Amino acid sequence: MKEYDIQKHLWENKETWRDFIEDIKFPDKYDFLKTEGSIYERTPDKVFFNEVIDRYIQIYEGVKDLQLVGCEVPLKKSGDSTIRADLLGTADSCIAIIEIKKSAQTERQAYTELFAYASHLQAIFPTMSTEDIHYVLISPMEERIVREASIYSFLFDEKPVFAFIPIYENNDAKTLKLKPWIPKIEDIIKVTEAAFSLKNFDVFKVAWEEIEGWNAIKRENNPSEKVVARMNRISTYAAQLMETKRVHGFVYTCQGYPEAPLLNNAIVVAGLNPYKIAKDYYLIQELQLKPQKLDSVSDESINLLQIIPELKNKAEEIIEENEHFYNLIVEWSNTIAGIAFDTVRLMTTNDKELNVERGWGGMSWKQYQANILEDVNVFNYDIKATGLLRRLWAIYSQQDYEYVTKHGSDMHPYLHHGDFPNFLVDSFNEQRYFREFLYSIFESYKDVLDEFDDSKERPL
Repeated sequence: MKEYDIQKHLWENKETWRDFIEDIKFPDKYDFLKTEGSIYERTPDKVFFNEVIDRYIQIYEGVKDLQLVGCEVPLKKSGDSTIRADLLGTADSCIAIIEIKKSAQTERQAYTELFAYASHLQAIFPTMSTEDIHYVLISPMEERIVREASIYSFLFDEKPVFAFIPIYENNDAKTLKLKPWIPKIEDIIKVTEAAFSLKNFDVFKVAWEEIEGWNAIKRENNPSEKVVARMNRISTYAAQLMETKRVHGFVYTCQGYPEAPLLNNAIVVAGLNPYKIAKDYYLIQELQLKPQKLDSVSDESINLLQIIPELKNKAEEIIEENEHFYNLIVEWSNTIAGIAFDTVRLMTTNDKELNVERGWGGMSWKQYQANILEDVNVFNYDIKATGLLRRLWAIYSQQDYEYVTKHGSDMHPYLHHGDFPNFLVDSFNEQRYFREFLYSIFESYKDVLDEFDDSKERPL
């Protein structure tokens, strides 16, 4: 039996598509509110696992209602090289692209083809949102790269992805059943362990000169509501740019205290550097390094061949001898620098012929927080999270309020002080609460692991 046989059988029986899909009992979600101490079991991987299950249930119900409308649909115009969608379907307002791969050898190309089809559909239907195209993969799901691509696309790109494992007897397409594939918590842990580290946040700060009417005259005279609103509008625009460019991080504006030597206006853009994450992922997966030990390996010590071993076929000597990977790590900050500069350039446009002088600098978020002049002796305004971090912050915030409602705040990991607003809307963009959240998910568990690390040298 070939992939074509599966495709043909599904198409010929398109009216009974639902009957091919096996019922499934989705795994139970983690309950962080069950007891007073349950909140201490909450980790990003478990939170995302819950979200994956919720989204999978939703997509699963939609996929069962698909109406197949096309088979072997060419998605290129005449004269261009032709690629074809195995099957196309519709449900509600979305179009589903269905790709069939029978073996582990062929399933590696699955997402390359699915996303290529999607790009063409987006050209046909401009302004399609991420919810307007669903990606359905029928595949053994044996290759790690395919399973990880499913999770990454789902978590980082928020693409509605769903996979089925084809089940059949005696290699006969007529016995075909489609078994839903559900990610395991272990698969998600691999993503979060590598991504969630404060050192993986690159920070770029752009400051511009004091403009009359923007700054407080004395420290005890806080900036006016008009100035605060203006500065927050600046960070709102930057956050929109970050979302457009799929930068996962946060942004805010600040102003120096009147008596401080750095009396200026500034925007701080922080984003998760994908190359630093790739390095940590390599250290965890290939070298079995513990999360609290990742900081001990320098960026310069890793080369691109280690990250992409497939390069070995043609470029082993070149890749081992130069600094391609380190350059990628260092130069990624240009992405967030561009967002910062574009924002300031646009938002300081004026009709007074004022020439706004700018200064700038980059560092890691961990380094930035250690700089008193930069991070402490300033008015820090609303902080706006983007991408994966925005989603995680929203989930954590809602759960925090639900926990306090049920159990009170005394035992909460970082709200035990009880000093927080009654409504989530009033704490959502506040620096204090967001920074407590950042430490909780990015660093606190590493401090615990480090404390009980048997491999450390202990004083006599």
